[in-house]
Amino acid sequence: MPNPSPQRGDIDWINVPRHHTVGSEQYKSRPWLIVTTNAIGYLNLAIGVPLSMQAQKQNRQFRIAITQPNIILDPGSTLMPGERVALTEQVRVLSVERLEFPRAGRVTNAALYAVEAGLAFVLEMP
Repeated sequence: MPNPSPQRGDIDWINVPRHHTVGSEQYKSRPWLIVTTNAIGYLNLAIGVPLSMQAQKQNRQFRIAITQPNIILDPGSTLMPGERVALTEQVRVLSVERLEFPRAGRVTNAALYAVEAGLAFVLEMP
């Protein structure tokens, strides 16, 4: 069942099949951080950044480490506790139909701001 209204800062499980990707694009079921403003929720689209547990992936200034205190898991979440790395260079538009319900958790505002800085770098935005 899809999550009907993903919110900015949510961590949702999203399954992107391998045949929907090319090259190094992220695929399979994994947690994604929703970075879309809530104001466009009526479009049934969300913009997300995939999260990785592989700490070695944070060796670039646009791959943002999110430490465990900045990840708030929902009760019953299937997301394993631990540090994540936001792969901001893999930002993607996602249909809300891809989002699995219930959500896995949320990130703090501090973590969201750090991911925004990574996105600003990747997109060359001030």
